[in-house]
Amino acid sequence: MIRSNTHDDHEVDDLDIDLDLLGIVRRRYHLIALGIFVGATLATIYFVNQVPIYESKLAVLVGQRSGELASTGTGNSAESMASMQEEVLATHMELFASPKIIEQAIQNAGLNIGVGDLAGNLTVSKGGDGLAKSASVLKATYQNPDPDMAATTLQAVFDSYQSYIEDQTSSVGNEAAELIAKAQVQNEKSLREADQAYREFVASVPALISSRENGGDSLEDVHRLRLNNIEQQLDGIRESLSHARSRRVVIRDFVKDRAPESLTDVHVMSLLDSEEIARVNAFLAISANRDDQTNDELLSRAVMQESTRTEYQQLLTLSSKERLMAAEFGENHPSVRALRTELENMRRFVEETRAARPEEEKRVEAKPAEILASYYRVLQSDITELEKREEQLLELSEKESKLAKEVETTFLLGNSLKANLERAQARYDEVFQRLHEINLTNDYSGFATDLIVMPLPASVPVWPSKSKIAALGILAGGMLGLALALLAEMTDRTFHDPAEVERVVGATILAHVPRLKESSLKKKVAEGSVMSPMLVTHHLPRGTESETFRVLRTSLLFAAKSQSKKVFLITSPSPSDGKSTTIANLAISVAQTGKRVLLIDADMRRPTVAANFGVQRSPGLSDALGHSGAIDSSVADQCIQSCEQENLYLCSSGSRTSEPSELLESSQWVAFLELARERYDIVLIDTPPLLAVADPSIVADEVDGVFLTVRIEKNNRTLVERATEVLTDKGIAIDGIIVNSRDSRSNHYAYSSYDYYGKKQYGYVASYRRYYEANDDDDTGSTPRRKRSSSKRTTPATTRSLPIPEAASTNGHATNGSVVNGSSNGHPTP
Repeated sequence: MIRSNTHDDHEVDDLDIDLDLLGIVRRRYHLIALGIFVGATLATIYFVNQVPIYESKLAVLVGQRSGELASTGTGNSAESMASMQEEVLATHMELFASPKIIEQAIQNAGLNIGVGDLAGNLTVSKGGDGLAKSASVLKATYQNPDPDMAATTLQAVFDSYQSYIEDQTSSVGNEAAELIAKAQVQNEKSLREADQAYREFVASVPALISSRENGGDSLEDVHRLRLNNIEQQLDGIRESLSHARSRRVVIRDFVKDRAPESLTDVHVMSLLDSEEIARVNAFLAISANRDDQTNDELLSRAVMQESTRTEYQQLLTLSSKERLMAAEFGENHPSVRALRTELENMRRFVEETRAARPEEEKRVEAKPAEILASYYRVLQSDITELEKREEQLLELSEKESKLAKEVETTFLLGNSLKANLERAQARYDEVFQRLHEINLTNDYSGFATDLIVMPLPASVPVWPSKSKIAALGILAGGMLGLALALLAEMTDRTFHDPAEVERVVGATILAHVPRLKESSLKKKVAEGSVMSPMLVTHHLPRGTESETFRVLRTSLLFAAKSQSKKVFLITSPSPSDGKSTTIANLAISVAQTGKRVLLIDADMRRPTVAANFGVQRSPGLSDALGHSGAIDSSVADQCIQSCEQENLYLCSSGSRTSEPSELLESSQWVAFLELARERYDIVLIDTPPLLAVADPSIVADEVDGVFLTVRIEKNNRTLVERATEVLTDKGIAIDGIIVNSRDSRSNHYAYSSYDYYGKKQYGYVASYRRYYEANDDDDTGSTPRRKRSSSKRTTPATTRSLPIPEAASTNGHATNGSVVNGSSNGHPTP
């Protein structure tokens, strides 16, 4: 459902368009069938008037005669080959349908046809069918009313196309060979000139050298190479210088404010790594033994010292590892015990090694403070040397940088000459290769155009096609019919489902009342009863027709109990909606529960209560409201009558009056309702339709609840919307909806089967107003004529204090006979 809302300052207009396609097809199938019929008819007329068209076909296999020519170029991949073949086929398609080929074909074959006409009926495509979609095949078709002419014309076009291809192939091959040979001579000259220029340039610039890189020659600047080497050396020296300076700072900061005797070997090992310790030991050993030992002895002692230092370092490493593992795994862990065993073995080995050394061996012993002081001096010497080397390299770098900048412009010129030489060489090689291939394949060059499908006269026309025209006609007709159905659906203002009724009214549907047929109900009336056969709840209280009113009674009693309501109004948007029959049956059904029920006929223009229940019309409501005095129990007793149904009391419309609206707006009406509230459990009021007169709106102001009766087969949505607006504009809420359907044979009431009317809403409203126009005749005035039933009904005796006007006996309700409604829904027929 699509809803389009337009908001103004004072109102909101809702446009509901039901787009239920299945529902539209079900409701408007006749329009769709009409559209299909029109489409099929037009398709048949078109088919009959068409001239048969015949089509002739041919297929040409297009390919190069030399495979080597197809493989030349920058690449030989399958993708490149496929792309080249696509271009070849596209070129041949354009050539086959070109005006030049067509004109030549017309001249050669002597055809009596214009170039434009032939081209308009000629179709050219490429490729095969199915898996052979990418085949190198050119296809052509030609259509003509004469099948022989179609085949002859297509053959002439092919002959012209093939002749042009062969002529162009022979001339183009020779011309290409000549052009390529000339280009080869020119390229050879350009190559020699580029090579000579490059050689002279390299010889004139000593600073440039030629080097082979990535399989090719390139120029390099000697000064730039030297500068790069110097920069690498500077990086290494600066790194060493930075390291030496940082080490001096670390040692200086550590020994600062420390006494020399407080320094230990552990401090020395924490500040110096193994290489630095070895360097210091060698320096001390050389200093201590320089005077009294030979070179061999010094060397031997140095080796022993290095061995001792290594053993000590291993012991220190194992001891540290043993402590870490003991802390992590525990003292008794197998790995810890194994490591301890290894540590003990290492200690015993060191002790045995030391015991085996000669006692007279001199040991160089130095205090930790002396070791650190010696290494501090060594670092200072290293820093001085590195700074001098850095200064020398900076001077060389500046010199080489100046020389490299001077050569830079010359270097660029050399590269440009080298590139020219390479391009000249590439052109020479390419042209040489193409010339070689052309010389080898000159006799086989060109394109092969083999006719694999001959153009033959067709035996069956391709147009008109019965199946295609029929399908198009039915499709177009179906679309036309669907468009008509949608247009009718959008302009139709009737309801299509219960939810739509509830949404428009703003209330819940309480019951679906089936249509009551008087002809079949007459047989159910008890002998001697004066009540209308349409009052099924009295004549057939347990029948299926009464079940709906029992459901409606339940909803009414629930509202009366839960919301403390007593007085209910039942009205409808338009006449013949069945409200009077509905309220009469509802009143009987409520009275059957034992509650005291009063049914008031407030429709003083077209009353129905007196006729339905077989009682006198007056005295009634108009007589009571026209009473000059106050409304009391005595006045009410005079206008209220009993009937055949126990606990049900009736207040008929009373004497005819020309001012029913004025009576309902009087204080007498309010007083009458208050008295009725006190004396009865439920009060039901029957009123005229909402769109006919203003009486229902007047009565609705004084009641507790309002029910709206809608007849589905007649009322469209616009009328229900107007009726709802009449009440909502006065702030009156509708408590429920009673739907009168068209068929009582099924529990399902087909909303999609509503009748469609051609009248507009305003015409309806005008007719309602004329129907309910007040009658100002005298007491013997006329009433609408009715059909009378053949069965007789007698009026029960009632005690009345007010005089009964003579008109009561001539108001259209027989006092001694039976009067029934002419319509099937129990309403009076004008």
